[in-house]
Amino acid sequence: MSFIDPKTDFAFKRIFGSPKSKDILLSFLNALLYEGDSAIESVEIVDFNGRSLVAEENHPLTLKALLNGEQKCIFDLQFLNLQTLGQRVLYHAAKSYSQQLFDKKERKPEIKPLMAIHLTDFIMFEERESPISRFTFKEIETDFSYPNGELGLFFVELPKFQKELLELETIGDRWIYFLKNASILETIPPELAVVAEIQQAFELADVESLTHEEFALVQQQLLAIADRQNAIALGKNEGIEEGVEQGRQQGIEEGIQRGKEEGIQEGIQRGKEEGIQEGIQQGRQQGVKQGRQEGIQFGKLTIILRLLNRRFKLDAATQETIKSLSNEQLDRLAESAWDFITDSELEEWLEKQAKEE
Repeated sequence: MSFIDPKTDFAFKRIFGSPKSKDILLSFLNALLYEGDSAIESVEIVDFNGRSLVAEENHPLTLKALLNGEQKCIFDLQFLNLQTLGQRVLYHAAKSYSQQLFDKKERKPEIKPLMAIHLTDFIMFEERESPISRFTFKEIETDFSYPNGELGLFFVELPKFQKELLELETIGDRWIYFLKNASILETIPPELAVVAEIQQAFELADVESLTHEEFALVQQQLLAIADRQNAIALGKNEGIEEGVEQGRQQGIEEGIQRGKEEGIQEGIQRGKEEGIQEGIQQGRQQGVKQGRQEGIQFGKLTIILRLLNRRFKLDAATQETIKSLSNEQLDRLAESAWDFITDSELEEWLEKQAKEE
């Protein structure tokens, strides 16, 4: 068995936002927010503008919930793949909170408490070790909570969660482990299967249950994420290199200022600054272009090899042949991979590519 990655927008919403997801949502939210107690009794996926949110990429799932049989509230549920500014998180939470006034299904809209839940595939709070963080409004000097707890933020940072299967203690631990590791599992571990709702989540994530179009969409989203992550990493490396070079250059300039007269030093300084800036600009343009192309091709190759390995268990020679394909050939292989029934068809396809070169 193989499973789609719950950290992609499509897979996350297929698992938690489909018509079959009611029990999954209840288990997941109660596990994270209420330590497994059944405080949340019912949930309903809604959109205050009358559109379905399930199919909208990069848009949170908005849920109406009933707590303890009486309190009504709103949950915003979203997975974030790439580093996000804190202001943007606050903006979306405030927007969902205020949009309750425009709920077309209620004749007299009522402002309900809102909890914005964000699951991240990156570390958002470097100063905190725990993977789970909760925020509410509090009075600064006395730590007094704002009455009614109308607006809150809840974060789960997956990179901070390091527990292995045998270390899982709570249902919340099991759900976080599922989100982080489902895409690399080949079977459903007994430690997770004991939770019926997690078993249902695995069934929705099973690659065999997808249509050709859905599988292609998952591939596209994985490639897009890999491309953006590579671009971010490349930008950070360039920034570090540029900072080191500028620091070294500054030291040289200060030495020149001490050892030569002001007029000679000023001329040398101007010439070096112009040369450095021109060199940095040219190097950055060339490096970004090359790195982005290599990053895109590496991302495609990784996904294609993972797919084909799961289906045919490729030998080393076949993997090396695939790694030698051009970017255009990898695109054609990605389009054809789903149609291969046997590994012989894959080998025939590779031999044909070699002859066409």
